[in-house]
Amino acid sequence: MIDALFIQVLGGVLLLLYGVRLSGKGFELALGARLKEWWAAPGRSRLGGFGAGVVGTSLLQSSGAVVTLLITFAEISPLPLAQSLSVVLGADLGSTLTVQVLSFRIYQYAIPVVSVGILLILWGRKPKVRAVGQGILGLGFMLLALKFLSVAADGVGKVESLRSLMMDLGGAPLVAFAWGVLLSALFQSGTAVMILLIAFTQQGVLPVPAVLPLVLGANVGSSSVAFMAASGLAAEGKRVAWGHVLMKTAGALMFLPFFSLTQQLLTMFSPDPSRIVANAHTLFNLTVSFLFYPLAPRVAGFLADIVPVKKRTAPRGKPVYLDRQHLPVAGAALGQVAREIIRMADMVQEMLSLSVKAIGAVGIDLAERIRRMDDDVDQLTSEIKVFLSALGQRSLDPEQTNRAMAYIALVSDLENIGDFVDKTLGDHVRRMAERGQRFSDQGAAELVTLLNEVEEMYREAVSAFVTRDAKAAGIVIARKKAIGQMERDLRLAHIRRLQKGTPESLESSAAHLDILSSWKGIASHCAAIAYTVLQVEEQEHD
Repeated sequence: MIDALFIQVLGGVLLLLYGVRLSGKGFELALGARLKEWWAAPGRSRLGGFGAGVVGTSLLQSSGAVVTLLITFAEISPLPLAQSLSVVLGADLGSTLTVQVLSFRIYQYAIPVVSVGILLILWGRKPKVRAVGQGILGLGFMLLALKFLSVAADGVGKVESLRSLMMDLGGAPLVAFAWGVLLSALFQSGTAVMILLIAFTQQGVLPVPAVLPLVLGANVGSSSVAFMAASGLAAEGKRVAWGHVLMKTAGALMFLPFFSLTQQLLTMFSPDPSRIVANAHTLFNLTVSFLFYPLAPRVAGFLADIVPVKKRTAPRGKPVYLDRQHLPVAGAALGQVAREIIRMADMVQEMLSLSVKAIGAVGIDLAERIRRMDDDVDQLTSEIKVFLSALGQRSLDPEQTNRAMAYIALVSDLENIGDFVDKTLGDHVRRMAERGQRFSDQGAAELVTLLNEVEEMYREAVSAFVTRDAKAAGIVIARKKAIGQMERDLRLAHIRRLQKGTPESLESSAAHLDILSSWKGIASHCAAIAYTVLQVEEQEHD
């Protein structure tokens, strides 16, 4: 009989975990991009971030999923830490909604919920509709799992040895707390543990005195999800993970002296054991939010001191952030790629700035510096593409696949910009320096004017990528036409100087015209970067 019960409990737990994962992943695909926009909306207050965290977990069914999204987002465009911690607090509070709903005996609706999810998956025309169907199907599986576990728990209660073992937890709160931490860390889901506790308390197998320590332990253990997501990443992500652990653990420790009083309060509020689980979960997260929301700026300052930003060093052509150990965590791996792309963009920015100097001070040294920098950009491009290729061999969801493809397009555009600078401007400057030639004063001033405009367009394109701002990307694209007109005007101005017979213009004509054309090409690649940003945003909001 015990073997059969073990199989029943194990099957119910596995179905529960699958339902939680399926639901969270589905709603993340459908709503993840929108959540990031809510977090990073211009002028978003800490209170607004807290509210976005509540809504996010209510939709994604997992505070761990929300915190993981937040950590991944922090790898690209980190929010102020105090605001990130406010989102985390809201996410933890939002996780109580699902537990509250499931604490009522509604598992009889499991089949209709599963049916709705399947219908949306099979007949949904848009990817987001199918993703919502996946989320609803996961909820249905969670209800089925709760039903199976309740039946299994009833069987456990009839086995005297097992029932006695469960009852012993009521007199050993620290042991119960440790079990809560262990189960939550093992399941990687505090919600799953809460549902398991509801199933066992509904059948009277789990004593009420064991509920609170188990709930507290499960809340602390659920923060291990954040640690896994932040492992190996930059300080911004680690600070969010440490903040999650710190606030959960501190909250649990505050409850320890008040076990008896809190249990009496929960029992008075609702004598139904399954409701006690949900209410304990809500009370804990509500208390943590109430205590730590006003302290978030101080906690952020403390975390900034204990988790300093580490200066990573590597040869310029070698990656600093890419780590193959984190390929299995696609979101984290893509976050690392994004940071490497930003580093590569800074290298190209340095090449553009050096080009402006090379126009006025034609010299072999500057040309050689540009060539070496382009070699570094080419090498880093290769490293990033190899990393993305390895990542692409793993299971990626549609959004992650789109991001990976967008990153390949971005690094290709950056590489091409570097090639334009080196192969056109750098080569011409080198030859002119060897021949003792220079640009005319007016010609140099015109080239610098165009170079400055294109450099500003480049900065805006990179900024649009970092912030994922579709409006900023649209502004970059609109600038392409104006730069094209400027290039034509400057080409005509140069031809007029040739007609006048200006000596420097005659000597530097080929270089002058090639540089004008190459900088127009660079502007096209800046627009391509902006188009990539728009495409990613459109796909994520489809």
